[in-house]
Amino acid sequence: MSLLRQFSFLALPIALISPLAGQQGDRKGHNMASFVPEDVIPPAPFLKVEDALKSFQLAPGFVIEEVVSEPLVDMPCMLKFDGNGQMWICELVGYMPDVDGKGENIAQGRIVILTDSDDDGRVDKRSIFLEKLLLPRSLYLLDDGILWANQESLFFQGRDGNKPVGKRVLVDKDYARGGNVEHKANSLVLGLDNWIYNAKSDRRYKRTKKGWVMEKTHFRGQWGIDRDDYGRLFHNSNSTLLVGDYTFPNAVYGNTNSKMKAGIAARISDNRVWPIRVTPGVNRGYQRNTVSPENYKLINATGASGLAVFRSHGLGKNLYGTAFITEATGHLIKAISYEDGEGKLVGKHTFGEKEFLASTDERFRPVNAYTAPDNSLYILDMYHGIIQHRTYVTSYLRKQILSRGLDKPGSGHGRIYRLRHKDQGRGPAPSLQELSATDLTRHLSHPNGWWRDTAQRLIVERGNESTRGALEDILQNDKPLARLHALWCLEGLGLLNAGHVTRALKSGDEKFSSSALMAGLSLGERDKNALLPALAAFKAGRESSIYKARLLAETGTSQAFDALVAELKINGGNPLVREAAFTGLKDREAVFLGVNNGRYNDGNLDKWLQEALHRNTRKIKPPTIKGEHLASFQRGEKLYMGRVACIGCHGAEGTGLPNLGPPLDESDWVNGDTKRLAKTLLHGLQGPITVSGQRYTPPAAMPGLSMNPTISDRDIADILTFIRHAWSNRSGKVEEAFIKESRETTRKQGGVPYTEKELN
Repeated sequence: MSLLRQFSFLALPIALISPLAGQQGDRKGHNMASFVPEDVIPPAPFLKVEDALKSFQLAPGFVIEEVVSEPLVDMPCMLKFDGNGQMWICELVGYMPDVDGKGENIAQGRIVILTDSDDDGRVDKRSIFLEKLLLPRSLYLLDDGILWANQESLFFQGRDGNKPVGKRVLVDKDYARGGNVEHKANSLVLGLDNWIYNAKSDRRYKRTKKGWVMEKTHFRGQWGIDRDDYGRLFHNSNSTLLVGDYTFPNAVYGNTNSKMKAGIAARISDNRVWPIRVTPGVNRGYQRNTVSPENYKLINATGASGLAVFRSHGLGKNLYGTAFITEATGHLIKAISYEDGEGKLVGKHTFGEKEFLASTDERFRPVNAYTAPDNSLYILDMYHGIIQHRTYVTSYLRKQILSRGLDKPGSGHGRIYRLRHKDQGRGPAPSLQELSATDLTRHLSHPNGWWRDTAQRLIVERGNESTRGALEDILQNDKPLARLHALWCLEGLGLLNAGHVTRALKSGDEKFSSSALMAGLSLGERDKNALLPALAAFKAGRESSIYKARLLAETGTSQAFDALVAELKINGGNPLVREAAFTGLKDREAVFLGVNNGRYNDGNLDKWLQEALHRNTRKIKPPTIKGEHLASFQRGEKLYMGRVACIGCHGAEGTGLPNLGPPLDESDWVNGDTKRLAKTLLHGLQGPITVSGQRYTPPAAMPGLSMNPTISDRDIADILTFIRHAWSNRSGKVEEAFIKESRETTRKQGGVPYTEKELN
């Protein structure tokens, strides 16, 4: 039940119940004295760009170059390139201008456009697209507008070139619901499947002819999110460098009639970092398991933020597909290489016990990374001394900030850098914006993923069906990545048919077949039936069997179910295959049970199907609780989903999130001993924990709520009442008086997290 406890800018602490329940000043039981000798801590002067460049230590063979710096850019946190290579930037102006965070609620943020008008690799022009925004950190470009978000909602703003036109259109009023200033949905990235995904969010978006559509998806990440060539999403959290999805988004998501069991993502590699600067100025830097007592440097990531799955050869062929993660508290860029291995993503630190890039400059705050159209890796550096939000500024951190003058200058700075291999020059600037849809199809085979993605986006957005012939020609192309993009262009244009999918199944390419099967979910009933003979005969591999099961289940005919039974007999041992089948069987579970008639026996799948038949028992039925019980439940729900933002770790359905929080639904900790539960919520929990027979080892300790003056005893009681009666839980109400008594009897704990052993 413990969750992230090392705090950073951009990636907030997450707790069993509350990411907002972290440090509010000093904590009892914690010695705030630094063990790092003052004489080993280097000064942290403000460096001009030319001096900052000298502070970088790079892996051999690479160079770093300035793209832009102040005054042309100010606190950059998000970047998007338009079709002609202009940079659109979210500027997070207003974040922690001083150690107290004064003026946080003043709308000072901007979305600006940066242009390299003479193509010399340096920005020379700045224009403001939108201003007076409250801490914007979400941006997505379309042909005729942009998506962006404030602290609450997601909007579409039309544009004519670089000028806004028309009124804002509200896309999602609850886009950034809950959490504090650092704990909000962000990023916006285009998936291979034509959906737009977010970090710190369980929603995805797509624009159709009828307007904007929103769907639920798995909750992912905290700040950064990106994808690989095959549509898998990668994300992270502050103390977890890299997490990768096993499948296409929503391949095993969507059957609300029962809980999903198998995880869809896993941590890739460990979280070790190797800074080159002494780093006492991190949250909990006074603890020897945070900062090494030997060299006084950060041990594990605490401020992992944006990331890029680098899809270009600008860093050399060996680094194509490598994930580069920005770590703002360690002043470094981490490289993690990974590969498929027996259905899992297996990763390693690319450069061993050294970083791809590290800096001796304490003000170097890399917060995001991108594959650029010029084939290089772009790094956004907020260049801001203070990295923690005011909520988490303890007396220890205040001393660290003030002793080195990190609070000054408070704003007006930022840099963007270009990283490339010394033997690789900058690639040509793109000019895709003016191309016809047919001309754009030629770029679907480009070696740089940004070019392929942008070409696909523009083709689909423009909706020109005249590209059909060119796209079908590419489907027979021997360039695997071009075929994938052409396939999804056809899907996005509504032109995909059974013949296209059949052709992919005969290709012998596992990735292509998998993508085609996933795309096949968009086919109409007639095309799905036409595809069925080829689908049933297709001998699926380990990966494609997931999507075959999903498509057969969703086709829904007795013939499709017969083929599904046969597929489950072959590949049903893979939990993801079972989950995919169950996903596609939504509201058809009884029909499948009848067709199966015991031919495929699997206790797990049978249990899910039986649960689905009694799905109404899992729904919250407010009429079953009344009076103050119902009122407490409703208050607790608002806290869980909103201000306290428990959803960020445990999900809207209480199922938990990989590498973050264990499940609350059907949890013996939630439904069991209320004294143990109250202690956990009041003072926190550290170390491994067993929940309903399954072992969880979160990356850091969970803080309690007792030291947070904004959380009352009634609030805690309401949260517990909610989680004990939500989802399939049916346990009783928790009284405010009980929490008050528990607080008094455990006061000596002083907010120091318990261990599982201490609570059992």
